[in-house]
Amino acid sequence: MAAPLNRQLAESTYAAWSPALESLLPAAPWHLLVAVSGGCDSVFLGWLCAHAARRGAGRVHFAHVHHQLRAAADEEARFVTALGQAWGVAVETLVVDPRRAAREQGWSLEEAGRILRRRTLIDACRHLRCDHLALGHHQDDQAETMLLRLLRGSGPRGLGAMAPRVRARSPAAPRPDGSARAPLWLIRPLLDRRRTEIAAAAGRLGLDWRHDHSNRDRRFWRNRIRHELIPRLEADYNPRLVPALAELARQQRAESRAVSAAAAALWRRTRLAPPPDGRPETILLRARPLAGAPRAVASRLLYHAYQRLAGSDRALDRRHVAALLALAGCAGPQPQLPREVHLPGAIRARRRRGRIQFEHHAPRPGKDARG
Repeated sequence: MAAPLNRQLAESTYAAWSPALESLLPAAPWHLLVAVSGGCDSVFLGWLCAHAARRGAGRVHFAHVHHQLRAAADEEARFVTALGQAWGVAVETLVVDPRRAAREQGWSLEEAGRILRRRTLIDACRHLRCDHLALGHHQDDQAETMLLRLLRGSGPRGLGAMAPRVRARSPAAPRPDGSARAPLWLIRPLLDRRRTEIAAAAGRLGLDWRHDHSNRDRRFWRNRIRHELIPRLEADYNPRLVPALAELARQQRAESRAVSAAAAALWRRTRLAPPPDGRPETILLRARPLAGAPRAVASRLLYHAYQRLAGSDRALDRRHVAALLALAGCAGPQPQLPREVHLPGAIRARRRRGRIQFEHHAPRPGKDARG
């Protein structure tokens, strides 16, 4: 666990990398939880945030998510704990079971790990009363995410990929006194930097880290994109592919904000209170304003309604979105509108008496996204 080579080097490195961190945080004092896997990117981010805390800017905790998937996982957890001790930072080790979640929820192992990791980190932030969660994603991760979503048929919203700062969408339970909790923000201070830049800076500081060899497992889509597709596209088409994709994601997020604002206004016009005898989690929408709205706005609103019930980690593919738009009458003239749509997460959307109703529902076999 090598310390920085000298104080001057540490200060010059901090001066070069801290502006991005400071731009994403409020004025001091802040309370930050940093997700530290033990890899190079997260260790460097941990160092950067711990250095900021030592300068009196705020308080820092580290969190390490133990996925119980690899033989090296126990050693990685011990490494992060020792790292925190060396830097005077408290470390929370969070154990999850993605194999079980994948079996029970029908997720892939990759998806289960991602969803459990995010949920567990957000829960830890709530428990520790942190207002920000720092993640070590960088520009190469952004490019991989863009290509992954493009290959899976994502729409404009998905192609916005990861934002440098975004409010956590998972709902927070109110405090015991009934008052609302403060918002929690996810920040990515390294998002505009390349993986090679981070490794070079960490190496100059003399930092130690662990290598996750599963990142080279070509069975996973993201790894094939990282090690096969991106190098081929850079060699044959555009050597600056990664920053070009990152810039495209930034532009998509800018356009997406305008659609989101329009969808929020439409939500206020279409949302109805559930009937007194209905379940509180039921969402009722007027169908007519939806049918007359631009497809992009209606699509965003319907997706939002779905996530209110299914949870923000749940995604819809094009087939689901197309079925919801048809249900709302946004898909152009049809001989007959579908009466209901079954969606992932045991959610059903029904059209009745000019209204669209989202509700929890145990689907019949084979009734996914069909009218």
